[in-house]
Amino acid sequence: MASINTFTIVGNVTKDVELRYTPSGTPAVTFTVAVDNVYYDRDGKKHEETDFIPVTTYGKQAENDAKFLKKGSMVAVMGRIRSWYKADERKGGFNFEAENVQYLSRAGNGGRQGGEAGPQKAQGAEGHDDWMRDYDRAEQSGNPGRRR
Repeated sequence: MASINTFTIVGNVTKDVELRYTPSGTPAVTFTVAVDNVYYDRDGKKHEETDFIPVTTYGKQAENDAKFLKKGSMVAVMGRIRSWYKADERKGGFNFEAENVQYLSRAGNGGRQGGEAGPQKAQGAEGHDDWMRDYDRAEQSGNPGRRR
């Protein structure tokens, strides 16, 4: 049976992107995309949440991302999810490795393009690039994920 491992997200970059290099010299960037979610519970009550998704790109894509992505930029990101685990620290998580990043708007454009209304920047996005810290806190409080 064939397996599929892909993701697609659309949201806003939470802070300016900085280029770094892997030990082998490959360009890399990691940035966080704030993705707003709206859902209704059984009673019809509206709930709004924001997920903060860490994304990594490499090579030429990373160089372009460092050049063009700024805090507030709206992007569409497609790629694959990779898991990791550090046994000595009893920590694990997921890396969202982008294979394609589309720049939908520039920062300062309010997340709008072509006169159409777009999602607003997520509030409280600052500081969420250390997403693992937030996940650890949620896990310790007994709520590592959303339960509907």
